[in-house]
Amino acid sequence: MKKIFVALLGVVLAVSCAYGGEEFLADPAAEPSEFRELEWQRPLSSIPDMVELYREDDGSQITCSRKNDDLSFGDAALSSIEYIFVQDKLSMISLVAKGKKNEDALLGEAVALFGQATVHTGDDYIWRFTDVAVMFSREQDDQSVLFYKYIGFLNK
Repeated sequence: MKKIFVALLGVVLAVSCAYGGEEFLADPAAEPSEFRELEWQRPLSSIPDMVELYREDDGSQITCSRKNDDLSFGDAALSSIEYIFVQDKLSMISLVAKGKKNEDALLGEAVALFGQATVHTGDDYIWRFTDVAVMFSREQDDQSVLFYKYIGFLNK
């Protein structure tokens, strides 16, 4: 999972920088200001039902799951949802679906929520909003990831 995260992070950051000129943004009305009632940049310490999965050696990044999390997203059955906190603030979320049926359902739900993608290349879709970037990536090992990344700091 860490390999997927690193690859996705690199792509999202590259796209965020490449589209800094705001040539095309996804529909602003569809921008996710939260995920399951958790606002971006919310401190980890304020969310009592998080379970730490792993952390960077320096503690700057902590990956968690949520107790009793609903592992569905629309019609997609998810294998996991990870909440990533950077400097104690909710900054990224990854949703993993396995199997073609669930992968297709995950993409379908993303398109229904976010509309036209900012970038669509092969099996990768990116929705670039003002404060959040969302990426769907179909991996070779029969799984797909929908990855949210808070990028509001780029606007300051």
